[in-house]
Amino acid sequence: MKIISEIQRPDPQVIKELEAISPSDYGHSLNFQLISTRKIKPLFPIDNTFAGPAVTVRIPPNDGLLVNKALDFVKPGDVVVIDMNEEERFACWGEITTKLALEKGAIACIINGPVTDTRMIIDLQFKVFSYAVSPLTTKVYSLDGDVNVPVSISGCVINPGDIIVGSNDGLLVVPKEDALTYLEIGKKEQEADEKRRQDLEQLGAENYLRRFDPIWDQLVEKSKND
Repeated sequence: MKIISEIQRPDPQVIKELEAISPSDYGHSLNFQLISTRKIKPLFPIDNTFAGPAVTVRIPPNDGLLVNKALDFVKPGDVVVIDMNEEERFACWGEITTKLALEKGAIACIINGPVTDTRMIIDLQFKVFSYAVSPLTTKVYSLDGDVNVPVSISGCVINPGDIIVGSNDGLLVVPKEDALTYLEIGKKEQEADEKRRQDLEQLGAENYLRRFDPIWDQLVEKSKND
């Protein structure tokens, strides 16, 4: 087992600014660092975008001991990220871990494995994204695992301290060393999205769609030449 108690967290102001930008805005620019809800789904609809640094933990399929150790290191505003390698049977997160996380100040949990006690978690309104739901839970075997090491969720590598930005549409993973670059990208895409919104309102659907005609004309011309 490798257990790292201290992680480098990004500037809280940068996290706050990232929280104001939806992962969907980044989808216009990025091909990577985005996690869709095809596999990792929110337990209940997320009304507002959230953002926080990742406290990571990797556990074997049926041993949840290190989830509790990871919670030892959580600070207010953190997001707990648990790598179970898309386990489908053993749930490592439920009512008690949720209450512990809330008391420690965590704002969300991301698991590529199952969650249980769903009704209690929904009642507590703690944001959970998970791979599955199961009544079968992990045990305490002390077999293996690591805390605050790089993990992989749906093919996206998450390092401890990376910023998780989440919404009902999915998740964005912002590498902590590139946070300012991602913030700049997000603000530009947010402005571009607002411009598209205004254009549609002013022009109407028919005139708005005409802006794509030159592209279609070029494709038609190219097909003729080919």
